[in-house]
Amino acid sequence: MPRIRAATIDQHKAMTRRALLDAAYRIIDEAGTAEVPLGEIALVAGVGRTTFYDYFADRDDVIATMVEDRLPRVIDGLLDSMPEDAPTAERLAELATRTVEFVITDPVFGVILHRELGRLGPEAQRRIGIAHRDLSAEMARLYAAGIEEAVFREMPLSLAGRLIQDTIMSAARALIEAKEPNTHEVLGSLRDFLLGGLGYRG
Repeated sequence: MPRIRAATIDQHKAMTRRALLDAAYRIIDEAGTAEVPLGEIALVAGVGRTTFYDYFADRDDVIATMVEDRLPRVIDGLLDSMPEDAPTAERLAELATRTVEFVITDPVFGVILHRELGRLGPEAQRRIGIAHRDLSAEMARLYAAGIEEAVFREMPLSLAGRLIQDTIMSAARALIEAKEPNTHEVLGSLRDFLLGGLGYRG
């Protein structure tokens, strides 16, 4: 029977789950890839390999849980930090650039969201998509507001959302993959390309 490391069983389970998530984060950070052995996660967390399966079904599950655990709080911080008095188009461009800045300053989430996401199973991708929901909703709201203000060209909302997301992902991937990334240039180009593609008329 595994040693209880807390005052109660529930606290022990919470501590073990946190230890496994922290271990996965640390290993991905060091390895630069999400293709990490589950036994290594358990070892770094200080638990047996079979204990891992008491908390997570597989690698996809632990990765999706990592994103669910942190990303909504990061997104809340991004949204709260946005200048409320800026024009709609500027707010959308600023939110896009700040999203890229987060991804490139957090190498683990950079790996997961912009390199490994397509390799995860459908359920893990669905869960990660839900974790992005508030960010996607705010971008959709800003685009719709820009249509109302006649500063963006009108297109189906779902298509606009895909184009905005793909532009952000491409900018992030360019910086992640560059040997000597020019962040200023890429973020400037992201703003110009995004607003130009949306038909910005300022």
